[in-house]
Amino acid sequence: MNDEEFIKDIYQLIVRDNLEIYRNIFTKTDIMTITDPYWKRAMQLFEELPEENKEILLNIIEQVQVDTTSTLLGILDGVISLRDPEIELKLTTKGQEAVLNGDLQDKFLEFDEENR
Repeated sequence: MNDEEFIKDIYQLIVRDNLEIYRNIFTKTDIMTITDPYWKRAMQLFEELPEENKEILLNIIEQVQVDTTSTLLGILDGVISLRDPEIELKLTTKGQEAVLNGDLQDKFLEFDEENR
């Protein structure tokens, strides 16, 4: 797996697949079947929104997923530091020596821009 394949897989899983999960939860779940207080409140909010604002909320969720993933990739790339800026991370796949990280954040944001 190279860095571009990694980015495409991450994008598909975190942004596309998870957004579809959220869309299905909000649009196809019967609120009467929900027992979790957090989700019950979230569903009530969603149901009270006008139709055009429901899509806006889903767009916000998508943007939060992109921003969060971008930040995590920035940490892996070393452009965003945690407590110790001297720590260098090296992301490889099992059995491969090629390092995946270094430009993951930039490539992810570029991929998002091209595919959203």
